[in-house]
Amino acid sequence: MDTFIEYMIKQKKKKGDYIKAFLVVIAATFIVLAITLVFIALPSYLISMWPITIVGIYFGAYKIISSFDVEYEYILTNGELDVDKITHRKKRKRIITIHVKSFIEFGKMGDEKEKLHKTEDFSYTINASANSSTYTDYYAVFFKNGQKMKLIFNPTGRMIDTFKTYAPRVVI
Repeated sequence: MDTFIEYMIKQKKKKGDYIKAFLVVIAATFIVLAITLVFIALPSYLISMWPITIVGIYFGAYKIISSFDVEYEYILTNGELDVDKITHRKKRKRIITIHVKSFIEFGKMGDEKEKLHKTEDFSYTINASANSSTYTDYYAVFFKNGQKMKLIFNPTGRMIDTFKTYAPRVVI
């Protein structure tokens, strides 16, 4: 029997994201002011480039700020978990593909075994969670390309049940 489960979760913005967005706008404004002073000293035929430059700077600022809008999509197909990062509902990037059978450990964040991982070194820790108290965070520890990794994410109950069928000894 084939299994296919798809779930998308929006990452909650952190205070740091709002501060970064504010700083991007301030930086863009200072750049515009500096370029305006440069264009005043230039010959008149180059001044016509000024509006295009201003629009380009603010468009770049918009692109940077929109990159803070992140969603994660979990796709579970026959025991293979794909985690994709979607930026501003336009750009999709595959973060990782891992088979559930390769999980060394899987469980809820904050449980006894997960607390032991605080002192452990991982080559990579992938945080693909919502960063919200509304959702329950889970972790998965696995080896990929010889490196020990930890994935933090928010699977659905149906996904967890499917994990149990593929890796019953690992799922806590």
